[in-house]
Amino acid sequence: MRQSPFYLTKSRFKSALECPAKLFYTSNDDYANTMKEDDFLMALAEGGFQVGELAKYYHPGGHDIISLNYKESLEETNALLQKENVIIYEPAIQFENFFIRVDVLVKTGNKIDLIEVKAKSFKSREEFYSKKGYIDSHWRPYLYDIAFQNWMTNQAFPDWEITPYLMLADQNKRTSVDGLNQLFMVEKDAKGRKSVKVNEEITKELLGDEILIKVNVSQPVQMIWDGKDIDPANKTIEDQRDFADRARLYAKYYKDDKRYPVSLGLKCKHCEFKNDSKPELKSGFEECWEAVYSDFNPNEPHLFKIWNFRKSAKLIDQGVIYQKDIYEGEFVNELNPRQLLQVEKTVNRSNAEDIKPELITEMDRWNFPYHFIDFETSMVAVPFYKGRHPYEQIAFQFSCHTLYENGKIEHVEWIETERGKFPNYDFVKALKSVLDKDEGTIFRYAAHENTVLRQIQSQMVDDNEEIFGEWIEWIDSIVEWKDEDTGEEFEGDRNMVDMLKLVREYYYHPAMGGSNSIKAVLPAIFSTSEFIKHRYQNAVGYGINLKDEILWKMNDATGEPYDPYKLLPNKFEDLNLAPEDILFEGGNIQDGSGALTAFGKMQFTEMGEKERMALKEALLQYCELDTLAMVMIYEHWNSIA
Repeated sequence: MRQSPFYLTKSRFKSALECPAKLFYTSNDDYANTMKEDDFLMALAEGGFQVGELAKYYHPGGHDIISLNYKESLEETNALLQKENVIIYEPAIQFENFFIRVDVLVKTGNKIDLIEVKAKSFKSREEFYSKKGYIDSHWRPYLYDIAFQNWMTNQAFPDWEITPYLMLADQNKRTSVDGLNQLFMVEKDAKGRKSVKVNEEITKELLGDEILIKVNVSQPVQMIWDGKDIDPANKTIEDQRDFADRARLYAKYYKDDKRYPVSLGLKCKHCEFKNDSKPELKSGFEECWEAVYSDFNPNEPHLFKIWNFRKSAKLIDQGVIYQKDIYEGEFVNELNPRQLLQVEKTVNRSNAEDIKPELITEMDRWNFPYHFIDFETSMVAVPFYKGRHPYEQIAFQFSCHTLYENGKIEHVEWIETERGKFPNYDFVKALKSVLDKDEGTIFRYAAHENTVLRQIQSQMVDDNEEIFGEWIEWIDSIVEWKDEDTGEEFEGDRNMVDMLKLVREYYYHPAMGGSNSIKAVLPAIFSTSEFIKHRYQNAVGYGINLKDEILWKMNDATGEPYDPYKLLPNKFEDLNLAPEDILFEGGNIQDGSGALTAFGKMQFTEMGEKERMALKEALLQYCELDTLAMVMIYEHWNSIA
């Protein structure tokens, strides 16, 4: 069902820049849209709500337009704009079929500061530009956003002299106070809408030194208007359009409720209008491909599923969209050995896993006991703690499974969720106490644990190298790094083994598809491993949170075992709370982004103690399963070695 009125807003303009066809789907509730909830959760996890509220206090004395009604918000805004000097938060501006809400507008006579607030890190203006002098692709969505607002406001108020700004989290600055983030708590009202609540009267002393920076972006905005922001060699047909003509064209298609002519490409790979799980909703992704290929088959393995394939755009331009077309044609030479293995097994419908003998050679080098570790971390725009930078690494949890040579397995966990307590140094000390008892091999999955330990090591060096010397030296012994000046590579005597690297180089199962993520590898192994089936169709038997759980269960509907992550108990089910009393749904964390969001909820949302403890338990069981998954992968490899 189509929503109204049919204004092109800044969020819809952003969608149209990614792909104009999205405008047809973006406000139609009949289509699946993965971004609806994702955008909110990401803003929560990164602290976007706090940044937006903090920006207001850096422009004190303003008027907040809180009405969500188009007409009411416009009337209230226009009344305030009659004043000679005024500051307005979320003012509504409308012109023709365009409508925007500006984050902060400062009016001094006819001179206007138009401020777009973003929870994005900033170090210097040079970031905006590529080596060739064009706008860097990472900054383009943000700068196009403010360029659109600037252009539209110019049309609505041609007599104004407008200066556009981005207000960003300045990574060069540190907070001078504790608890800045926690001043701004997210809460839910009686209608279920979430908003920011200020805990106490805000003073300059509570805010401390400013950590946001207001950057004048007049130059890149002008480049966008002039069509000089993108290298002409890389411009699409859409990029070649005049900015104003482009905006009006998108607004017309949106108002007329017509789908823009479809053009397929790499941009389709991460389309939010795919539908993999909601049969009652339509798939915009499929409709776009059917518009070009009338016989498009969504069940035929697509080239987008090929692992790390960088030539999708080239092949789509030549009409090659299925893996079978690549495998059976001249384009098979575009695949590297790992990609070829995946495509070959997919096309031939092979379920046989592939294990290279080098994996067994690697396993022979390991020393018992084996330690499998996993970290949960957070990086937010507005720091929780005094003396910390925006987006500085916070490590709040780890899990470690230890496997002994006699088959015994032990589990140790550590978590810190107390508000306002900087956890990193206690985290490292606790981790060292677990791993430093022997010389056993340590395992991680991907680079995250290595990166986090190096970041905490830098924090220790900055804060007090003498006091933290013992832990600084210990971190060096278990990580690897590259010298920034010379490029020389180093690794500690007990450098962690990366299981992801082993999977990429030596192991493949067709059920993994194009992913090497532990969330893909584990279900694949569950579908094939007799050892895992017999071992885990009974209660785990050890550990802390999963001891009594049965993780291998058959899904009779599919004929395949359940993904064990989806079997994790929902910790909200036993709370005996009404839905309106729970601030955030989802007491079963199944991935790292869910863990990140859960920690954010516990730090800067108003929730009851029962809900807080349920989230903590969900974090603990999720992190425990991550390291148990590493154990299971090893157990399967060992069973066939």
